[in-house]
Amino acid sequence: MYKKILYRALSRTLVIAIVVIIVVAAAAGAGYYFVTTSHHVTSQHVTITYYDDLAPSEAKVFDGLIIPQFEKMYPNITVNLVSESAGDIVNSIEALEKAGDVGPVVIAEDNLVIGELLYAGDLMNLSPYSSMIEIPSMIPSMTNLMKYEESVYHGIYFIPFRGNIPLVWYNKTVFQELNLPVPQNWSQLMQDAKIIYEKTGAKPVMFQGHGGASTSTELYQWMVQAGGNPFVFNDSGDIQAMTFLDELSQYFNPEYIHGYWGSYKGLVDGQYYILDYQWPYIYSVMASEGVNVSNIGFYPGPAGPVNNDHLVGGDVLAIPKGATHIYDLLLFVRYLLSTQVQREIIMVLGEPAVNSQAYQNLPSNISALFKVEEEAFQNAFFREPVPWISYWDTIADQVFDEIVVNHAPTSQIPAILSQANAEMYKYLETNYNQTVAQEYEQGVFQPLYG
Repeated sequence: MYKKILYRALSRTLVIAIVVIIVVAAAAGAGYYFVTTSHHVTSQHVTITYYDDLAPSEAKVFDGLIIPQFEKMYPNITVNLVSESAGDIVNSIEALEKAGDVGPVVIAEDNLVIGELLYAGDLMNLSPYSSMIEIPSMIPSMTNLMKYEESVYHGIYFIPFRGNIPLVWYNKTVFQELNLPVPQNWSQLMQDAKIIYEKTGAKPVMFQGHGGASTSTELYQWMVQAGGNPFVFNDSGDIQAMTFLDELSQYFNPEYIHGYWGSYKGLVDGQYYILDYQWPYIYSVMASEGVNVSNIGFYPGPAGPVNNDHLVGGDVLAIPKGATHIYDLLLFVRYLLSTQVQREIIMVLGEPAVNSQAYQNLPSNISALFKVEEEAFQNAFFREPVPWISYWDTIADQVFDEIVVNHAPTSQIPAILSQANAEMYKYLETNYNQTVAQEYEQGVFQPLYG
């Protein structure tokens, strides 16, 4: 997802400590650090430009650990890291292609933004090279998503790289003292929130209601779990989800209107007791701040009325159309997907991996978190990478404000969502064409499953 650098960054001390652990383990010959790619050496020197949206601490890990390991394996290849925001990466690639001077380039792009490059025709079809980049230990849901990508877009244009699934976090002590089960469905969530409020006087649920992409991303998952297609706004599942959230909001912590991807501190200091869908990076951040994380529980979250599917955030790998030295680029892509690098993504960056072998024999202090992430990956979906996602986000924010923040009458919720649908349709008709607008109305754009 879009990175909130202040909150995502691990402390420098923690990063260095974990890097030392990894280097020692690698030197000891740990089996899970073996990279399966053969060590082919190119006949000429090549400099790969690698674009990625990284926080400063993440960039240090790539420049100081991940990239040097690759360069040691392939002495004639140098990798130059360019750390830019997701939007700036789009602009950089479009500028290179317009100038006809792409060169050897690999990008790691936010999976919500990659659609801008895909629909503009700026990405290379990697299907002819699938045997080089597909790894047998890819998490099944990620493999299925690639197959779906081939069926819809008639090619492989991006590959899952760093997965990320938001979890529900809770205060273990409060649940134990009140003898409450961790809610397994929406009804139990409502009941637990009611009991906690009555017993403690605190409205216990934190929601990402700040606005922007954080709010619309969370809404998307809620709608899907009710069986809806969030893009169209007004099918029966969408209406059910928004109606439920409006009712649940009576137990939202008052600060929820400021809640976003960086919110977690209230869970630690007792302002609220249920943090609804937050990204797993907060575990490492809390630990680096000296928080007693043993009191913090986490799990995939309560099931909706129709399913317990989970939205995948994170980044995908792609090669721009017109890139050169393709074989060398594919070596780098496969390296980034290797068990070695994917394990470093878990241990150093605190992010879930897409290579299932990376989860084997994790240190006990982090294994529980990523076992939960791996569990959530079993029922995963992407938001389809449409180029108009920013406008959809804007309308979704307006819908949330009108229904949840301002508490529109329940009887008006279907009409509010139908108006949102009409606004989105008009935007597509005006800014794209009638065909795209009609496809939108027919539900062609929908959650991306395997």
